[in-house]
Amino acid sequence: MKILYCTPSIYNSAGTERVLSMKVNYLVREAGYEIVIVTTDQMGKSNFFDFDPRIKCYDLGLNYIEDAQQPLPIQIFNHYKKNKKYKKELKQILQKEKPDVCVSLFGKEMEFLGDMNLKCKTVGELHFNKYFKRFLTTANHKGFIWKLLGEHTTKQMVKHTRKLDRLVVLTKQDKEEWCKTNNNVCQIYNPLPIEEEDSSDLESKSVIAVGRLCAQKNFSSLVRAWAIVQQKYPDWTLNLWGDGELYDEIASEIDSCGVSSSFKLCGRTNNVKAEYLKNSVYVMSSVFEGFPMVLLEAASFGLPMIAYACYCGPKDIIKDGKNGYLVKQNDERGLAEAICKVIEDKALRKNMGRASKQTSEEFSQKKILPQWPRFFYQLINIDKKNENITN
Repeated sequence: MKILYCTPSIYNSAGTERVLSMKVNYLVREAGYEIVIVTTDQMGKSNFFDFDPRIKCYDLGLNYIEDAQQPLPIQIFNHYKKNKKYKKELKQILQKEKPDVCVSLFGKEMEFLGDMNLKCKTVGELHFNKYFKRFLTTANHKGFIWKLLGEHTTKQMVKHTRKLDRLVVLTKQDKEEWCKTNNNVCQIYNPLPIEEEDSSDLESKSVIAVGRLCAQKNFSSLVRAWAIVQQKYPDWTLNLWGDGELYDEIASEIDSCGVSSSFKLCGRTNNVKAEYLKNSVYVMSSVFEGFPMVLLEAASFGLPMIAYACYCGPKDIIKDGKNGYLVKQNDERGLAEAICKVIEDKALRKNMGRASKQTSEEFSQKKILPQWPRFFYQLINIDKKNENITN
């Protein structure tokens, strides 16, 4: 079987690229598939992750990303021109390669893939949630116009995805939402990138959070919650690993809340494994997620997990009261109380840590990756007059 993937680039170190590399390497090495990857914005850069040398790669050199800083009229003109070229060149590659399935990772091809009348099956593989654009827009901008723009983008996504043979989403909650508008939805989790044997001993008086310092991650809310924790447990520390555009804002919030001695902005690290092992609790304060891989990583190191029950992802990983706690969105006192529960009860912390480790096994590569050959086999052998989605 031959699968052709369309994605903007594969040089980044982000989650989409990491999961794609795991998946296509498995399909080539274990399932005997032929894989083709078509990119638009590789810009001559080397791949960050390992890709099997048998995988054929095309880069079309369209570089949509270069237009991001242009005035809006120029952006619109260039977008139309590049999409026209992209559609023509992608069609030529598809005619040459003759794949059984063409998969979009939601690059610009999503805008026209469903209208190309291809002989192969078409799949959209979504690595964020249905309302991502709406959440992102309203998190970064205030006002009715921005809200309308976010809603419009979501409606366009629905329009484009309904034309595909399948839409694969990451979480059960997101599948429920997509099924309200689409009848072609499947759900497959991302696999745990690294399966760890080591676990934290959960003895250190420290909590860890990891993520980009941006509006989505909502770390200012975490600072305010931590100020409540510190009043009760001043000998505990919270270590936040990551950098981003809101560094100064979060640093200011730390000073305002009087927690500069215990809330540490640690920057980036090339050895996050060592940092997980040094801490006893993982906390996440996001306002939205797709499928938070940081929770899976924390679980793999046996850390109890505490998170706002945002849309969506935490509910698929955290079993409330078993391996951690889910807290109502932006309930900072509730978040602080959950952290305090785990701090003050070592037996609870240890039990939750063991449960987290067991949770991580549910997302192991050996359990998740074999679902993809089954998915593709079912897809190309299904009778379109009698379609049946089983996962």
